[in-house]
Amino acid sequence: MAYCLAGEARVVPSSAYLVAVLLALLAATLKVHLPGITGTISVNFLFILIAIAVFTFAETVLLASAACIVQCLWRPRSRPRLVQVSFNVATLAISSGAAYRLSHFFAGRPAAHLGVLLAVAASFYFTADTLLISGVLSLVQGKSLFAVWQQCYLWSFPYYLAGAAIAALAVETDRALGWVMSLLILPLMYLVYVFYRICVERLAGTSVGAP
Repeated sequence: MAYCLAGEARVVPSSAYLVAVLLALLAATLKVHLPGITGTISVNFLFILIAIAVFTFAETVLLASAACIVQCLWRPRSRPRLVQVSFNVATLAISSGAAYRLSHFFAGRPAAHLGVLLAVAASFYFTADTLLISGVLSLVQGKSLFAVWQQCYLWSFPYYLAGAAIAALAVETDRALGWVMSLLILPLMYLVYVFYRICVERLAGTSVGAP
């Protein structure tokens, strides 16, 4: 984040960007508690993917960091410590920044290869974010990194790919009809949240019922 503010502080407060930030903050409150760990996943990653395709590097990282703060502080099961919030914000900043750089590097111009860009961005964002968190959990629990990653996060990868498809639809709608019309994609975002919440609840029930 310091790199964004010092080296590439190109944040233009356009109306579209301000709306994207507000929606990302709202989406951060739609979070699902993961079974077996004190962690959550939120649908705010949809707006992080949209930001990667539409906005600058600095704008994307700042949006992700702000959304992460809301996700940590909004109705937590237990009061988070400052070090936990700081780690989570740093993780989201690194993950979103890496996804931005790598997706633009591999896909080139977003206008020409939007699908490729968002698919790559979702893959790198998922990998960086979940591996960083799994690394800390593996140290705390004394388990292997891959075991923790597979148990807690690997099964959620299709959720991110579905988010990339929704983000692509939102960006294409914005280009064709304007960002106001792209807000019609919000019901899809909520459906993704509901579907994912159901999946997590079933997974938690299976874990509890297992011998």
